[in-house]
Amino acid sequence: MARKIPPGSPKRVFRQAPQHIWDSNQQQKSKSEMTLTELKELFPKQTWKPSTLLMPIPAVMLSCGGGKSDFAPNIITVAWAGIACSEPAMLTVSIRKERHSYDIISATKEFVVNIPSASQAKITDWCGMKSGRDVDKFAETRLTPLPATQVKCPLIADCPINIECKVARVVPLGSHDLFIAKILAVNISPELLDKRGKLNVEQADLLAYAHSEYRTLGKKIGTFGFSVRKRK
Repeated sequence: MARKIPPGSPKRVFRQAPQHIWDSNQQQKSKSEMTLTELKELFPKQTWKPSTLLMPIPAVMLSCGGGKSDFAPNIITVAWAGIACSEPAMLTVSIRKERHSYDIISATKEFVVNIPSASQAKITDWCGMKSGRDVDKFAETRLTPLPATQVKCPLIADCPINIECKVARVVPLGSHDLFIAKILAVNISPELLDKRGKLNVEQADLLAYAHSEYRTLGKKIGTFGFSVRKRK
């Protein structure tokens, strides 16, 4: 006999929510007829104050400086990064003004987003805890600087994916400034590609960040558009 789950149990909520979303019309109607009290019992929530709880998000290392600039090559770890536009391809990163790399990127208007693998979690965290004012992060971590193709700052050769960027706009927000950048080139390690040249994301063993914790990505559960794609 199946064990009954109490109404307020999170397991009850997470098990039943998808069922209600995709249930038959008759069951959908039953749900729509529930009172607000019944819905709150079915989907209990706690309301917290505003916070940066969006997750999971990428944990990436930005490389900057070098080339003919007055700044030595440096690495900064950021978690506030994301895609902003597809045509033209653009992304955003948020950086505190007091960070050493803030001045470098503000002056040179370019950087490389280096996407680390899970095995590089400790190095990724360390580069976020130390300042380039005090240490040479490339030397200390033994990460390999490699000339980029479109920008003057180096990319991190050890990372499986590198995205070369040119700053288009900076938006002051508060604790952080938002750097909106155009993607000029993407560099991918060959071992991530299959025989047809298709990117194998699982092979990259990418790193994620969620609520101050580093995590690996889970198994694939679908692809873009799978919810409406007709079965062959």
